Amino acid sequence: MTTTNPSEGVALLQSLVRVPSVSGDEVACRDLLAQWLTDRGLPVRIIGRNIVSEAVGANGADGPGLLLCSHIDVVPVGAGWTQDPWSGDVVDGRVLGRGSNDAKSSVAAMAVAAAALHGSDLPGRIGLAFVCDEETGGEGAEILGDDLPACDAVVVGEPTGLDVCPGQRGLLRATLHVEGRACHASRPWEGVNALTLAAKDILAVNELALPGKDELLGPPTMVATVVSGGTRPNVLAGSATIEIDGRPTPDCDNQVLLSLLEQAVDARVEVRSNRFVPVHTPHDEAVVVAALSASPSGVLRGFGGVSDLHHLRHLPGVVMGPGTSAASHAPDEWVAVEQVDAAVRAYTDLARAFLASQQTLTGATP
Repeated sequence: MTTTNPSEGVALLQSLVRVPSVSGDEVACRDLLAQWLTDRGLPVRIIGRNIVSEAVGANGADGPGLLLCSHIDVVPVGAGWTQDPWSGDVVDGRVLGRGSNDAKSSVAAMAVAAAALHGSDLPGRIGLAFVCDEETGGEGAEILGDDLPACDAVVVGEPTGLDVCPGQRGLLRATLHVEGRACHASRPWEGVNALTLAAKDILAVNELALPGKDELLGPPTMVATVVSGGTRPNVLAGSATIEIDGRPTPDCDNQVLLSLLEQAVDARVEVRSNRFVPVHTPHDEAVVVAALSASPSGVLRGFGGVSDLHHLRHLPGVVMGPGTSAASHAPDEWVAVEQVDAAVRAYTDLARAFLASQQTLTGATP
């Protein structure tokens, strides 16, 4: 069954999905969204491949601010699709297509909520940042800095089923370089098998007892994900590499995790990425309280991956958006129509609740 009269949020999402925006190629999608916001009276600034805007209440130009941020870039289509990845069609209650779930549904819902509140009795301001390069890093949220509207808290849109996630683990990526000595496979005693050494290091990593389990974010983790080595079936491997994925927590942070890795293995450790640190907003922060009051699920949990919350960690913040992580980056990506519509209501209620709480704190009159 195909929906013929979509809501404003779903219609915008369909339009966004129909404009491919793989990381690095977001301009057409950026321009479509910028025009949509302009048509509804919101001021728009184009900064690279990013959009910055602001919705202001009738009496709230100088009031508190809440930043809504999500990304317009998507991952490449990949194999396994059974339908047009850029269709944006609504079938059986689902919007179909690459980016429908991650994270153009958040973008559409945030835009519609902000546009509806612009010029209303909103007691403050809603900043908007719709950014590029979230999937790859580069020229998105990490470069905006002072170009963002001044705000008191942030909501980052990622697929959480509208659960409230006031934190995420960090990320440590490393390569282990294992050096052996090649020789003919029929005389292994003349060499040193790098694969055997690699196996020992993999087991050493696997057997690490990592401290620092977090009540919200869960335990830190560190695992081997890719192993490469050897040249021919009849040659003992002279070298090998092991890719390591580590997810630190506040009490087992990036440096602790790296130190434990270096102590556990004999291989040379090359750090590939160590910039994403754990982020944890206290549960009693106003933005967390407001998000919980607005969330249809009422669930508080940690976010399972990493997001632009890292780049905006100078603000108290949550990750919260429509969709499910299971559909992200997958073939035949989809998001439920009811989730998109629920997200518009949730972002609207969250903004009102948060900004009202900040007005109360400052003693201002809405």
